[in-house]
Amino acid sequence: MKMQYGRHINRQHISLQRQQGVAAVWMGLLLVPIMGMTFWAVEGTRYVQETSRLRDSAEAAAIAVTIEDQPEQARGLATKYVENYVRDIKSTNLSADRFHQAEDEGSGVLEYIQYTVNAKTTHDSWFASSFIPSFDQQQDLAGRSLARKYPVYLGDNNIDIVFVSDFSGSMNDRWGSNRNRKIDDLKTAIDEISSKILCTSIKQDYVDGEWKYVCDEPGEDTTGDKLLNRVGFVPFNVRTREIVSGNQARATSQLSYKDNYKTNVSPYSYNDVDWDYWRTYSEDDVLDCAYWKSYCPNPKSDNQKYAKRIKDVMSLDRYLVADVYDYVDLSTSVSTMFTDKSGLKPDFYGVSGAKLFNAHGSSNSSQFSNIQLSNKLSDLNPINSMWADGGTAAFQGILRGSQVLHDGDPNSSDQEEQQAYNKKIKMLLILSDGQESPNNGILKGLVDRGMCDKAREEIPGLYIGVIGIDFRASQQSGFQDCVVDSDEDIIDVSNLDELIEKIEELIRKGSKTSGITKLY
Repeated sequence: MKMQYGRHINRQHISLQRQQGVAAVWMGLLLVPIMGMTFWAVEGTRYVQETSRLRDSAEAAAIAVTIEDQPEQARGLATKYVENYVRDIKSTNLSADRFHQAEDEGSGVLEYIQYTVNAKTTHDSWFASSFIPSFDQQQDLAGRSLARKYPVYLGDNNIDIVFVSDFSGSMNDRWGSNRNRKIDDLKTAIDEISSKILCTSIKQDYVDGEWKYVCDEPGEDTTGDKLLNRVGFVPFNVRTREIVSGNQARATSQLSYKDNYKTNVSPYSYNDVDWDYWRTYSEDDVLDCAYWKSYCPNPKSDNQKYAKRIKDVMSLDRYLVADVYDYVDLSTSVSTMFTDKSGLKPDFYGVSGAKLFNAHGSSNSSQFSNIQLSNKLSDLNPINSMWADGGTAAFQGILRGSQVLHDGDPNSSDQEEQQAYNKKIKMLLILSDGQESPNNGILKGLVDRGMCDKAREEIPGLYIGVIGIDFRASQQSGFQDCVVDSDEDIIDVSNLDELIEKIEELIRKGSKTSGITKLY
């Protein structure tokens, strides 16, 4: 009996061991799917969340790059959105593709700008095994989004615009099929454009409990309040002009000149010379004085030193306009471009009785003058009696025109007034019929040192456009480097109809606002 009982116990022990072995095998086998399910549950949830975040970031990126609309920077901006929103990224592969649909009035298709953002991110998996079912060691996630912006032109925004206009002698030439003088067509174009921008009829009306001046015109206005629109006018030849007391005109420069240049020529620099005083002397008078003291006006010794400096300037300036590249401090001219220098001794001379200078146009003070920003169409009437004569220096017009536009900033402590100005569209339109004459390199030098960039920096939202009047302005490097997009912001025209049409086109481009951006 004992032996049988022992055998029975032994058999139970062996059976239990066998069962334990089988259980261990089953447990091992069961652990594979259990662990696999755990891996899939944890990692799958993680990747679902990251995919959702990736798609959200792609949508945010698409909206951002569409609003910004800077094709060269779009990919970098979109990548920042993705990498700052999605976690634990191993690497990112992203594209931001731009598409522009032009307006087609015939078919009713609206203009829009579209960006498509395709983003793929690679992540290291937390649980990767060749034995247990799991994700690959590295997993790719993808997100895509498309956004469109429908630009709005002017809309409820108002505009300040300054016409920087060429009044050189060549503007008296005839052009187009009607053979009108270019200067006459320029005046016609500015008058027609200004009549559309400014209010032509004003009345008093009782508004919000008080009497106010309002625009009294039939039909719908193209802007929120046309009385808030302003137009300025800056004509130029080799210089611009300022009218001083006694209705006298000065040919004025907005350049800064070098102080310590060629000190061996004379102890007096360009800035020491009273150019207005010397304007009544001829070139021969100056040369005689520079060579022989006895020919100089009193005080003879001092004036000979001045004459020697003037003689050196004239040797570099056969056109006798007083502005030569070697004497111009280009960097300072740009850094101080919003400081009006027209009253400084080295920056002006009267046109009346001027013998020393050439290419400044008529000695008659009425030839042309600046018109500050105004919302009154009647303030532009003097343009009709101005006339063209002299050489061409567009840089002088750009510098003074930028100042006139900048002077429109109220710098007000009234937040509402300042916000209204900040919201305004600001435009500088340059109209020229030929290259610089004399072509002394100053325009390019100023542009290369950031003249136009500084103007855009100081006048937020500034748009600069150029129109070549029977002239290939689009091929001039000074203008090409001044605008943001040389393919769109410079237009060449050959007749009056084109001139008006293209001015309006540039105004449309310059007044384009962000409009409405939507996801698709």
